[in-house]
Amino acid sequence: MALVILGLGNDLLGDDGIGLLAAEALRGQEGPGMSIQTSVQAGLYLLESLQGFEDAIVIDSVLGDHPGTVRELRGAELHEVSVPSVHYVGLPEALALARASGLNVPQRLRIFGVEIDVAQEIGSAPSAAVMASLPRVADEVARAAEEWGYAFRAPWTAEVAARA
Repeated sequence: MALVILGLGNDLLGDDGIGLLAAEALRGQEGPGMSIQTSVQAGLYLLESLQGFEDAIVIDSVLGDHPGTVRELRGAELHEVSVPSVHYVGLPEALALARASGLNVPQRLRIFGVEIDVAQEIGSAPSAAVMASLPRVADEVARAAEEWGYAFRAPWTAEVAARA
């Protein structure tokens, strides 16, 4: 068994970097068969980070009305959409293309999205509401990993939160 926890985002856009921050907060606590990675990439570029893993948990920001709210979307709930070109490929389309090409990519996928406001300024820090979601998203990621048979070496703690 092999699990990748992949934090996504853009650390130049304040709240959009929450996936990166959450993954970094969990780094160093991963147990056997687990890898924690971060990426600022999207679409087909994500396959590089996902290849060779049986399972994947992705942490990213999502636009929403309630910044800081943590939402989960399981792989089975993701639907491919028809896109005009490979420039618009999202995660579901990238994984479908990889599987059709015979690449070894995760069969099980869970996505945790932290809601952010549509207005983001270049160079801004994450908002208090989004930063307050770090303990919850870390707990949710740990719970999801445990449901699949993976375990962290140490649970989420206030010390871990302070590192983030």
